[in-house]
Amino acid sequence: MKKHHLSFTSLAHLTGQHEARQLLAALVRIVGLHRLGLALDLVGITFEEAAKQPWFRLPSNPMSFLLVIAQQKTLEAVRVQNLTGRLSREVNFSVETGQPLEDIFHKIFEEKTLEDNRLALLFACCHPALPLRLRMALLLKTNFTFTEKDTQHFRHSDDLALLKELDNAPELLLQHGIQSGVPTPGQLQVRLTAVQETIWALFMEGYEHSELTIFARRSFCDTAFQAGCLLLAHLSTELPINQALMSVLCLLAARFEPRRGRPPSFLFLDEKNRAKWNPQLIDQGVAYYEKAGDPNDPDEYHLLARVLMEHTLAPHPRFTNWERIQEHLELMLEVHPTYHFQLCFAYALAKNGQPDMAIQHLFAVPTFAEHLPEDWLTNALLGDFYRQAKNLRECARYYQVAQQKAPTTSLKKLIHRKMLSLTSNKKGSKKKVKW
Repeated sequence: MKKHHLSFTSLAHLTGQHEARQLLAALVRIVGLHRLGLALDLVGITFEEAAKQPWFRLPSNPMSFLLVIAQQKTLEAVRVQNLTGRLSREVNFSVETGQPLEDIFHKIFEEKTLEDNRLALLFACCHPALPLRLRMALLLKTNFTFTEKDTQHFRHSDDLALLKELDNAPELLLQHGIQSGVPTPGQLQVRLTAVQETIWALFMEGYEHSELTIFARRSFCDTAFQAGCLLLAHLSTELPINQALMSVLCLLAARFEPRRGRPPSFLFLDEKNRAKWNPQLIDQGVAYYEKAGDPNDPDEYHLLARVLMEHTLAPHPRFTNWERIQEHLELMLEVHPTYHFQLCFAYALAKNGQPDMAIQHLFAVPTFAEHLPEDWLTNALLGDFYRQAKNLRECARYYQVAQQKAPTTSLKKLIHRKMLSLTSNKKGSKKKVKW
């Protein structure tokens, strides 16, 4: 079969990517996620067939028109390739009970089940048996995030490396027997945790990057955001923890404006120019948190949303309540003690006027010695802490390492200016260099 699965983008003006995703989810439910390539081909064929129809002949509901074409083309493909009995577990079982393929396909392609199909596909792509990076790649692929033309413009090897994870996908999907479907209530918690982890990892893959592949990385964030919205569109997954996750994504995305060469993440949020932040996303993030509630035993997303709201809602950086942020991060380390949040906690200590405590905290982190030789961010923070503690010799030493290890020219220049300002301060200059 000729591959059509990327040609649909040139026809996107007919309907849009939303309809393409709905079609793909229904097709994967039929042919199985291990035949994702076939499902993508059928989406392309459906759109090409629709493009042959004059605009004035398209019905008022284009989705119903597309579903009819998709059902016909899927039946043809199954019969031509002799796939009967070798489709998804759900379809094979229905065939064994004597149901005609036409009836099975008609039920799956019903408009009222389309969004359920998408949720089922999301859970399949984020199955906990799959490696995290493969889950991320499947989300990108099934969301139609990139076309082949887009990938030709990738300027960072990690972008393509992530998509190359798909090469081993069919084998792993068959090995673990992964099917498109919403898990049972007994399995929901474990499966949902894997979905949340994948959404968060994909978003941060785009957000915490300072290279020049802004188009690709922003698309990672958009895909994660859409997956989070899909969770909230269904009663079974419209849970407080998912509301809190979406609150975090909104509050971070509100600061996404051109970040080329900028330091990553929410460690450095003391920008004076807050006019570029997106007020609509901030309001949306606060609204999501209000829906999530304020539990006595908060999870990591609730705590992170609290930290971000302290930053975001302060009218100026100097009005940020760092004591409250420190309290939230202390709870975060009990729930999710990653190295990244250890850095955040140390940063909050220094902001509260305790640079010596910040330094002691970092040196006491079990994985600190592993990060110190190569991690520019750890060295840059230590340089700031020692500077605040007025130990300029140690400050300069860590700045020097940070400058050597910084991933971008912009960061190297910034750290170099910090080093130059040390000598300026010795001469009585009050000029400060901020992140």
